[in-house]
Amino acid sequence: MAETEDERTQILNFATQVGNPDTPPEETARNRGWIDDAGEITDEGHDVLKSLDDQDSTRTVFR
Repeated sequence: MAETEDERTQILNFATQVGNPDTPPEETARNRGWIDDAGEITDEGHDVLKSLDDQDSTRTVFR
């Protein structure tokens, strides 16, 4: 699967949201297996991107 900078940015943005505020997003993504040591997106990272994309049309209602 071809990787784009936008995909890597999406992974890092998500890692920022779910990670410890004191931990760089690259480290969070690496620790969770979403990117490898070279910063390339792994299969698990592509799965995260697909899951995030699948949520694009879902709605949440807060009361």
